[in-house]
Amino acid sequence: MEYKEHKMGTYTLHTIKTDKFKLCHMEIIFRNNLNTEEITMRNVLFDLLTESNKNYPTKRDLALKLEELYNAFYYSVNNKLGNGMITNLCMDFLNPKYTEKAALEEAISMPFDMIFNPLARSKEFDPRTVSLVKDRIAADIKSVKESPKKYALIEALKSLGDKTPSSVSGMGNLEDLEVITPSSLYKYYEKVLKHDHVDIYIIGDLNMNEVVKIISNHAQFKVIKEKKLDLYVKNNKTPTKIVKDKFIYVQTNIVLILHLNNLTEYEKKYVAYVYNIILGGGSLETKLYKALRGENSLCYNVGSMYQKYDGLILINTAIDINAREKAIKLIKGSIKDMTNKITEEELEAAQMTVISSLSMSMDNIGRIVDNYFYHHVSDLDDFETRLKIFKKVSIEDIYKFAKKVGISTIYALEGCDPDA
Repeated sequence: MEYKEHKMGTYTLHTIKTDKFKLCHMEIIFRNNLNTEEITMRNVLFDLLTESNKNYPTKRDLALKLEELYNAFYYSVNNKLGNGMITNLCMDFLNPKYTEKAALEEAISMPFDMIFNPLARSKEFDPRTVSLVKDRIAADIKSVKESPKKYALIEALKSLGDKTPSSVSGMGNLEDLEVITPSSLYKYYEKVLKHDHVDIYIIGDLNMNEVVKIISNHAQFKVIKEKKLDLYVKNNKTPTKIVKDKFIYVQTNIVLILHLNNLTEYEKKYVAYVYNIILGGGSLETKLYKALRGENSLCYNVGSMYQKYDGLILINTAIDINAREKAIKLIKGSIKDMTNKITEEELEAAQMTVISSLSMSMDNIGRIVDNYFYHHVSDLDDFETRLKIFKKVSIEDIYKFAKKVGISTIYALEGCDPDA
């Protein structure tokens, strides 16, 4: 695998040459510091930029063109990550050596055509297309309540307060969606093109000198980088807050938010991952799973997620309406066990899980790009370094880390009997 970074003036191009895949994959990645007032607008904009443009004025026109390109796939992914907004415009296409040489430039140029030649007139996006996208996003936002786990996590994070980006949902909200107009969306489009940092990644078995020339002809970015970008959020330790809401679910959903205080770089990048896998982020042998399901049959599933850039761990489970207090007690007990009751078997199993996940990432074309991207924009170490250091994490490291873990919020989305 041969990686090269090309400084292209206002953007950076990253080429990754490999013969592991028949597919080629390109990502145009926009990133900026989080602006909570723009999350909904951003979701609408980038959905719109995969819907149509002047050359493909309908979704059907676009689909037919992608079919001509041997079933290429063009899509967007929006993420709120810590203090950052990151949007990936992605293009998957078959390596032209299996089709025809002309297909290379057509496939590479198409996403740039979608970006720079939108379906707009007089600095307004096409009203019908904007309406279609807004309706689709409104449906997505409303559907959150149909997923108790997702809804509980969103509501629990709100308890962190307005002063931290960690409390904000990346889905946006209906109030902001309602006021978006074709002209206000176009103004935001111009702002993004002018001020977002842009990186372009392309991976595949390609002549990368030719690829660089093609992209330089089509990527007409003129970015003014005004701000330094930092994904990390500083969430200070707070007294434990207990929050209860009610909703018509047949179970009670519980979320515990754990603050991670004053972590070292080593703890942040390595120990926290191993800690989380042993606690609740790994197999059916995690402490949370054994305590709540294996030994007490309180739930079908329980898990934990490490949010590196927010400095948080989120624990989530759904239990019987009358089992809330017992479940919370058992979760607290599992967290306490992380301070002095970890076995060598648990540590080795967690390390094997991490190493297996890392190894699998090198067989996935999109995750390879992710690895290079976060190495470039953040503090992610290279693959070999991570493999080496994860193997060195010790039980003593985890015990030391566990002393820096505190419960910030205990949130219960209490279910009730709809027929009661």
